[in-house]
Amino acid sequence: MDFEQLRAACEARVEALRLPHRFSTRDLRDAVAEQRGRPIILRPLSTLGALDAPCGIRLETPDADLLFYEEATSPLHQNHILAHEISHIVCDHPGSLELDQDTLSAIGFDPALVQRMSGRTSYSSEDEREAEVMASVIRQLMYRGREGPSSRPASGAESWDALFAKPHRKKRHPK
Repeated sequence: MDFEQLRAACEARVEALRLPHRFSTRDLRDAVAEQRGRPIILRPLSTLGALDAPCGIRLETPDADLLFYEEATSPLHQNHILAHEISHIVCDHPGSLELDQDTLSAIGFDPALVQRMSGRTSYSSEDEREAEVMASVIRQLMYRGREGPSSRPASGAESWDALFAKPHRKKRHPK
């Protein structure tokens, strides 16, 4: 699938969630949880910059989906990590990450309960590329209309021309 087809498929999946025009990561999580009929639980993860450690992990159990996100990064990056991991859920990716029992225990999880697990350390697999494109689509939709200039700038002193015009210096009149 080429990039345009992949992006169109991701946009269709996000549209199917019926999110409001302006939505947050919490709204996204709640919509996906409702669609799946099971909670999505968020937990911080501390990889402490370990080489090849995932910055996000998705664990699927019979009762819930757990999403772990790197706590030592910016909130903006954390939201992208969560959008990426939620994308794995929406796309129903089977998971490809293998962690040993000690690591699973260290994050406080019983390895016997894990049905699927995925974590991002690279974008080389088809599932990782799809989740990343979908996360990008989600983040763009989250911020639509918030960062770009207005399609109808105000007139007068509030217009774009006025905002970016050279400042006018007032001449001082002698008293």
